[in-house]
Amino acid sequence: MPSASKPYMVIFKNSAPKSAIEQEIKAIEEAGGTLKQRFDSDIMRGFAAAVPETYAKGLEAKSVNGQHEHIEYIEPDSEVKTM
Repeated sequence: MPSASKPYMVIFKNSAPKSAIEQEIKAIEEAGGTLKQRFDSDIMRGFAAAVPETYAKGLEAKSVNGQHEHIEYIEPDSEVKTM
């Protein structure tokens, strides 16, 4: 049985080519995830997606301390509120 998807932000290093971002989106979709939003600015490059939890945990393990070639970090996505 596939694991449940949860919202995550996947942020890429500035040096990551667009093709690496596209590949990761495709891999997440093939694993059962859904792209929610893309970020492509000088400040942040990456995306928010509903990612199967087991897939997300694998990415987290690979990106600890910047070890992933292209991914800076992955973290659970949550709503941010201002006062």
